[in-house]
Amino acid sequence: MFKNIKIQLSLLLVLLMTYGCVSDEGNYDYEAINEPNVTGLAEEYTAYTGDYFKITPKLNPTLDDGTDPNRYEYLWVAVNPTKLVSESRTTIGTTKDLDGILKLPPAKYTVYYFIKDKVTGVNWQQTAFTLNVVSSIYEGWLVLGDVDGKARLDMVSIIPNVATPRIVINALDAAGSALKLSGKAVNVYCVSQALSGTNTYGIYVTASESGTARLDPDSFGWAQSQNIAYETVGGALPTNFGVDFMKSPAGGENFLYSNGNIYCYYRTFQIKYGLPQNKVDNESKDFYAAPFIAENRGSLGSPIFYDKNARRFVRYSMSKSTCSVMPPVVASPTVLDWNNTNCDLVYMTTSAFNSYENFAVLKNISTGKFHLVRFTTGLAQVYYKEILNAPDFDKATKFAVSPDSGYLFYVVGNKLYEYDNGTQSAKLMLDKGTEEITYIGFHSGAAKGLTNKLTVGSYSTTGKLELFTVPPVNGDLVLEKSYSGLCKIVDVAYRFR
Repeated sequence: MFKNIKIQLSLLLVLLMTYGCVSDEGNYDYEAINEPNVTGLAEEYTAYTGDYFKITPKLNPTLDDGTDPNRYEYLWVAVNPTKLVSESRTTIGTTKDLDGILKLPPAKYTVYYFIKDKVTGVNWQQTAFTLNVVSSIYEGWLVLGDVDGKARLDMVSIIPNVATPRIVINALDAAGSALKLSGKAVNVYCVSQALSGTNTYGIYVTASESGTARLDPDSFGWAQSQNIAYETVGGALPTNFGVDFMKSPAGGENFLYSNGNIYCYYRTFQIKYGLPQNKVDNESKDFYAAPFIAENRGSLGSPIFYDKNARRFVRYSMSKSTCSVMPPVVASPTVLDWNNTNCDLVYMTTSAFNSYENFAVLKNISTGKFHLVRFTTGLAQVYYKEILNAPDFDKATKFAVSPDSGYLFYVVGNKLYEYDNGTQSAKLMLDKGTEEITYIGFHSGAAKGLTNKLTVGSYSTTGKLELFTVPPVNGDLVLEKSYSGLCKIVDVAYRFR
């Protein structure tokens, strides 16, 4: 559409030099042509990536009666001088005004504004200006969910020295990321050390069809080689491999769970994801792992898996990359037999409560009754009782454990309950009415002051993320923050700095 401006200027300079060397022996008639005479452009702008951004230049054409509104063509080009020539130029607009969502990665750009007069055929380049694009994805809540059945990553971005967090809708698109999620939302998770041999912070996003991808932690950039399959030994997993969830006990330690299998990464011993780890050391076949992992402080303890078919707990050794049976105990009304529970596992996690206790909810297959077991990092059981006075507990779909009080929260439709295992009773904490509660959780990897906040995702016409303080002695929840206009929340992670 537009001729190369530099070539035109070079040719013009040659012509001027040539004409300057020739004596003027004749009379010439010069005809003035239309010039746009643009005003209203500043020398420098600063904007956040993913934000709405507008520049409205004013055209003051010298020979245009204004009867043809389509007389001009426009082009806005941003050049990143730190990139290779082939990658440095980005078209950011083709209308008179630069008007829309800014999708440039953070950098300092030189922006050129071109106007072509289609009547005269002349291209006019305006004086270039500087555009400082600042990251709007510095730190904050990553919110993965669905919109019209398709996965989308939103963000509640917390920027230093900015009082109000920014809601970034479709953060991948806003950041200009090459990653396009396909299928439904599954999981978002942050790992403090993602790759063996580096200190790269890992942000992983999983959708049902596109699989699990690792984003650049600062720009949200992505290439095919950043899919998690490329972090495995010898291509052990398919390139579109997707996890159901991830659990990271500590820096440089991580577990993947997918369809009954568990994979481990352990930086210290240079162990990468490879063969499934859900296999007891003296047994020949892998067991089908229930979809829960009690990370139990990782290499400082013994991560706990659950054999779904044999209905037993097993312990995992990070250094040996193998599972073994739990230490034998004598079953009683207050002690659970680890190796023969006669129960299905309903929920399991490790909480910071009481110096890192593990919580597991089980349903007895003979009686249909639910029990809660708590045990220490050293695998000593400190609590085993039936769950009583908990309305609709058999219909619960989501669970979370408070790191301060050890309260067990559970969700039934639009209601959130808090179960106190000391009093063996539950209290209704939230009734969202017409809103569906789609997510609850606590986040040990969040910023200071946020790790003990209960995060609740709900949905009506749009998604909403709320943060609550959990008071002691069964006090009512205290709403601290509320962010609306999000996707239908499936999973939440905190991007920490």
